[in-house]
Amino acid sequence: MLKVNYDGAVFCETNEAGLGAVIRNSAGRVVASGVERITLPQSVAEVEAAAARRAIVLAKELNLSSITLEGDSEIITRALQDAEQSFATFGNLIDEIRFHADSFLNCNFSYVERKENSVTYSLARHAKHVSGLVVWREDVPPPIVSVLLADSG
Repeated sequence: MLKVNYDGAVFCETNEAGLGAVIRNSAGRVVASGVERITLPQSVAEVEAAAARRAIVLAKELNLSSITLEGDSEIITRALQDAEQSFATFGNLIDEIRFHADSFLNCNFSYVERKENSVTYSLARHAKHVSGLVVWREDVPPPIVSVLLADSG
């Protein structure tokens, strides 16, 4: 079971948002990480849902079989855990995440406190410095290494 953490960050000055994802194995080692800069959605919840979608798509592209998708948005986690269709503005993203979740042998949705999600928050903030989507295999971008080491220790 691999942990797939996600987070979003808002860049109001440029009307954009950053999405961050990190995938770690049971020993806490990075399998992959990614960042993406997108046009700012209408709400923070939509940013978080977009980050969750980016994370699960990354996990799917890596052909992983069992994951726990973990984020620090209680609203998004509850929406993903709820069997009912979401009629929120981010409902289409929730539906897409659930669709992708069905392709895994095992996929759980979990909430994590913000302080336990510092690597993905830093990745989301780092998206300000990239164009489009950037993915690292078994690594994080250099500016995030210190956050990763602090999180691991």
